[in-house]
Amino acid sequence: MVGIIAISHGTFVKALIDSVEMIYGKLDKIQAICLQKGESTDSLNTKIELKIKELDTDEILILVDLLGGTPYNASSFWIKNPRINVVTGISMPMLLEILPHRNEGLEKVSEIAEESAKNGVVNVGKKYKTLAQNK
Repeated sequence: MVGIIAISHGTFVKALIDSVEMIYGKLDKIQAICLQKGESTDSLNTKIELKIKELDTDEILILVDLLGGTPYNASSFWIKNPRINVVTGISMPMLLEILPHRNEGLEKVSEIAEESAKNGVVNVGKKYKTLAQNK
């Protein structure tokens, strides 16, 4: 099973995981790291290392909130390891989509995460107008 480490500025990922568990039920092999104000990349890397050990899985997907932020910078260090990948833009649709596929391997789960993030954003007004015009 692919383990998941979710990292964000502040408590965003903790709340996100709690919300996903309301829909999906209790989750195994998923860890949250919440970056605090003033926390260094080195401190964050230490936390990532501890979570990797706690997960004790063959492969790990690290999901971060923002490309270029401290969580991204710290987690990017870990992609040197072929059993770890990083995907940015963590969201509820992304988590819900990848959870049933975690036994399919890191590459597959990473692809699903990327696609679900792209598909998770919908301009409902535009979609409604398009549907109405096609009727």
